[in-house]
Amino acid sequence: MAKTTDAPTPPPALPLLGHGKHGDPSRGACFMEYTSVLAGAPFTDAPRCVDAELAAVLRSANDVLSDEERTAMVPLLGRAIGLVVPVPELAAGRAGFWLPRRRAGGDDRFLELTATLRRAVARRLMTGIGLDPTHSRWGWYARHTRVSRLFWELMDEPAPVSTSAAYLERLVDRLELLHRCYEDGLAELGLARADRPATSSVTSSSSVSVADPG
Repeated sequence: MAKTTDAPTPPPALPLLGHGKHGDPSRGACFMEYTSVLAGAPFTDAPRCVDAELAAVLRSANDVLSDEERTAMVPLLGRAIGLVVPVPELAAGRAGFWLPRRRAGGDDRFLELTATLRRAVARRLMTGIGLDPTHSRWGWYARHTRVSRLFWELMDEPAPVSTSAAYLERLVDRLELLHRCYEDGLAELGLARADRPATSSVTSSSSVSVADPG
């Protein structure tokens, strides 16, 4: 369950990038909480400026890596901001993992576009890895739009890696690919992404503090 504050009040200094959820930025931030700070949004690990499926992947990637390995994700900080179908007020909170197949009311178009975006992302992700998205093995994802589940299943494709260094390299490459899939998917739908804030320029590897593994 995402934890939020009532107002977007950025901390006086950027938080420490670390494992897990945090009560407030002064205690550190996971990758998605850090993203909410960069976006000037309420402090949360599920900011509304990022698609819920993409956010789920990034939260899991943050936590599966050690503090030392997590530095490899730093160049991606802020890139996910705006990679989401704009949320109308009626649909707020309804675009989680499992999108309803049908819903009466004014948010039908939003849910339809979100599902279409996630299917486009899944197709592009599989194609980018060199897989056939029409293969029966992947048909489930076309129906349920579970990009996050697909992403982790594809980490063993086309073959599992044998070392932690190779796994880290593959993970970072796949995260980069996933962001491109969202960017291209939004463009395919004719949807503009929100501009990334100027604060995203601070996210070089030399300016983001990461939890000390020692």
